[in-house]
Amino acid sequence: MSVAVAVTQPTPTRRRVRLAVVAPVAVAAVLSLLLLAHRWVPGAVGSGLDSTLPWLAGPALVLLVVTVLMRRPAPMVAALVPVLVWALMFGPNLTDRAEAGHRDLRVASLNLGAAVVRDALDPVISAGPDLIVLQEITAANRPTVTAELRDAYPYRVNAGTVAVFSRLPLTDTEPVDIQIGWTRALRTTVTTPAGPIRVYAAHLASARAGRTAGRNRTLTALAGVVRADPAPRLLLAGDLNTATTDRQFDVLAPLTDTQQEAGAGFGFTWPARLPLVRPDHLLQRGMTTRHAWVLNAPGSDHRAVLADLDSTGRTGQTR
Repeated sequence: MSVAVAVTQPTPTRRRVRLAVVAPVAVAAVLSLLLLAHRWVPGAVGSGLDSTLPWLAGPALVLLVVTVLMRRPAPMVAALVPVLVWALMFGPNLTDRAEAGHRDLRVASLNLGAAVVRDALDPVISAGPDLIVLQEITAANRPTVTAELRDAYPYRVNAGTVAVFSRLPLTDTEPVDIQIGWTRALRTTVTTPAGPIRVYAAHLASARAGRTAGRNRTLTALAGVVRADPAPRLLLAGDLNTATTDRQFDVLAPLTDTQQEAGAGFGFTWPARLPLVRPDHLLQRGMTTRHAWVLNAPGSDHRAVLADLDSTGRTGQTR
């Protein structure tokens, strides 16, 4: 005697309902893991993931909107997790952290690239910095750059493709070996009414997808030189080809990132038309940043970074 056993198969409708619940939960889990465990991803891939972390806000918010429209509690709760994780990690960056108080040094840095010199420099000059650090100074554009800045910035030093133009005297200038094969970094000392400040100007090796070894080598070399410098007040400016969220950026600690200290938002600088990352930096120690911001420099593929510093290190009141 045979007994027939009936097997109930999920209907297409049930499968769709199950998928509608499982898929958002799975996506939320992946986004949360990418945010929380990004440092576990090794090598250049991990470094690239670090650099794009702030942009995970986009898919996280889209997922949340989709789950709200679905009106299903489980996916909605799951979608809230990556949004909350992102907010905890990056929410403070969205505030304006500028401070009122004494400021005595305004600094700007710009990678000129292939820009028409006057077009790119005019808005930077108009901002009135005391010190301008430039990268990608070439034999072709050096005479024009010098002529453009000569009157307002009588003190200038250069080494290879980097240069510093200053309203204040510069002394003790020498190139810095960052193990790139040619000169793309220098150090100098700017004399201010409050005393000397050591200034480093640098343009590190490029970092491309899957190719960060050269950048890492130059970053480590520069960080070692800066760390060994005993100057109590120090400024590092330039195109470091390293995003603030990149794990390699840690080697520059304990320098303070002026944008994180007194900027508003992430201060992305590249590519200039639609900035996605911040490879350009003004980092300092022994001083206080009052305000940091980004400025468009027409023709350059980078935006300029600027900061107002209190070289006396006084504390101020947040606005």
